[in-house]
Amino acid sequence: MGGPRDARTRGPPAPPLLPHHPGRRRTEPGRDRQGPAPASGARPAAEAGTGDGRRIVNGELGPLLAAAGERLSGERLRLVERAYEVAAHWHRDQVRHSGDPYITHPVAVAVILAELGLDHEMICAGLLHDVLDDTACPEDELVAEFGQPVVDVLRGLLALDDPERRPPDWAISTDERVLLLKLADRLHNQRTMRFLPEERQRQKCRETLDVVAPVAARLGLVQVEEELRRLASERLSGMSRVEPSGPSVAELSEASAAQLAGTGGIRTSFGVITAGAILLPPVTRARWLEEWLGELHALPDRRARLGFALRLLAGMPRMARTLRQ
Repeated sequence: MGGPRDARTRGPPAPPLLPHHPGRRRTEPGRDRQGPAPASGARPAAEAGTGDGRRIVNGELGPLLAAAGERLSGERLRLVERAYEVAAHWHRDQVRHSGDPYITHPVAVAVILAELGLDHEMICAGLLHDVLDDTACPEDELVAEFGQPVVDVLRGLLALDDPERRPPDWAISTDERVLLLKLADRLHNQRTMRFLPEERQRQKCRETLDVVAPVAARLGLVQVEEELRRLASERLSGMSRVEPSGPSVAELSEASAAQLAGTGGIRTSFGVITAGAILLPPVTRARWLEEWLGELHALPDRRARLGFALRLLAGMPRMARTLRQ
């Protein structure tokens, strides 16, 4: 949800899900709620854009199954396949800003969740995460198919995107499973952000830096946090006429000097970091300095802070090259 997903087209509402019949795959019912009945011999939902079950396993879901490994077997594998079938069916006429079929996004989100080691229910939630928001799929039938815990996560994700709810609020109070789904969703959207209008990119990248990446840090997902920050910073620095939303480097340095008076070692270490940060693109410099200042405060003593500053200084040229590419 959020990110590069607004160029989708809504097709006619698809039919409700069917209960599972033992001994055969679930199929679509005979008539859409709005629109003509399918032709006789209509393919089951499992085949919507995929061909057959083998292609689901070996094609579209190949990366997901590779990431999940032995955690997906037996009934769990069948439930994940079914989640894919349902998502592919309901998103069948939708596309992303990139022009890719929309189903590529839920699959990518599910892969990220699998790589994080999450269970089959969270993988199903990743596959289905936009079905409630963007299609006419009935919620009660999702509950019947996949269980209340999966749908609770989907409902929680919808609540995060409520315009009445400010991001700092949800970052503090939301169920951890919902936050994990949000992180996976934003990470894939951040990877494909270039297809959005520039103003949307700026807004989303700033939210990523200010709210989403800190949530990843709070959950201990260091690699996710680092990738989110890198992608957002690179995207902001790559756009023309971007104005930093944070304080200027001069303002930050002056405020920090006043704030840090008398705090042993922090002023010196921050001075070292500030000197090296001159290599960074101006549009991202203040944000990185603000983050590093916070990290200095979290370190236990002068020696740890100075070591942190020197390591940053050594890596600053490489970081500058990366951000300017």
